[in-house]
Amino acid sequence: MATPVPKAVPIDPIASPLQEKEFTAAYLQGWFSVLRDAGPEAWGKRLIDRSIGPQDQRGYLVNAFGEPVGALTFSASRDVVPTLVATPTVRTLDHLLQLHARVEAGEQLTLDESRELLGQAGTGGARPKSTVEDGGKLYLCKGVSINDKADLAPVPIVEAALLSLASELDIQAPAGRIIAVGGQPVPMVSRFDRETVPGGFARWRYASGQTLFWSMPEVAQWSHQGSYNGLARHLVRWERTPREDIRELYRRIVFNALVGNLDDHDKNHGLVAAADGNFRLTPVFDLSMTSTAGAHHSLAMAFGQDGAVITLNNLLSDCTDFDYARTGALAVIGAQWEHLQQHLLERLVHFGCDERRAQRTLALMPGHRLF
Repeated sequence: MATPVPKAVPIDPIASPLQEKEFTAAYLQGWFSVLRDAGPEAWGKRLIDRSIGPQDQRGYLVNAFGEPVGALTFSASRDVVPTLVATPTVRTLDHLLQLHARVEAGEQLTLDESRELLGQAGTGGARPKSTVEDGGKLYLCKGVSINDKADLAPVPIVEAALLSLASELDIQAPAGRIIAVGGQPVPMVSRFDRETVPGGFARWRYASGQTLFWSMPEVAQWSHQGSYNGLARHLVRWERTPREDIRELYRRIVFNALVGNLDDHDKNHGLVAAADGNFRLTPVFDLSMTSTAGAHHSLAMAFGQDGAVITLNNLLSDCTDFDYARTGALAVIGAQWEHLQQHLLERLVHFGCDERRAQRTLALMPGHRLF
């Protein structure tokens, strides 16, 4: 029997639950964090700035056309329908990536080209990326950036390889594939906040890790960056059955620590409410590997007694916060490291990376210093 669809659902069940009252935000310049989640981040803001000039938060939300994350879109007033643009197909991807590359290089675009890229401004993140449709599904695609290090594995290939391996290590990862565009391998990653339905795509509600933290502003205002431990506690408040997601969160900590995914800040975690309306941990996204050598690396969020520093002792110090006993945590760490050592090089090469660049990238992994 199908789950009944409620007539109204909260976009943030903690900070603004379904109640007949007015809610106001006293922090974040008067914006609820869940609304900011639907807006552009660094790259999307850059596209908007170039096309129509710098905006305030309201302007960025209204002008982020296309396929922003989550279920929300915005217009200038309740009497104006949000601007909708057709999602480009995979056949236009080469053209779109070339436009993104020209913007990144500081080149001028025509007015029509700038307007075309506004349809991609809603996609979050700091890197150039595009949402395209192919075979009735939506995919997020990232090309190579001019800021990537030429002697290391290309960042898009790294992400594709890590997503592939994460899915083999009991970590949710979106489906995807690699295609050749302009002679370069480009990962196509399924949008986890969209589902194909007759006539189009269903859009699922989304809340970033940052939004979970700011659902308790009296705590978040005193913290520059939340912790994994705190995120686990928030899962208890947001989810109906949080235990498995809390345990998976620990597996993600271990994975990030071993490979050196140091960009695991609170905006790179989130919850999605799909067809049943219940929030669950999203599949992993925006995975990367450190590009710098060093004796010590730290994740973006704390996870143990020694904060965010990547050491074996720290990975074990608070494992019970994630429902893992020490023996179980050690087993997770060992199994992941063994799998990465056996398969990561092969996966990078398989996805199109030169073996020497792949070897140099793997040599930087913090996991080498844990055993």
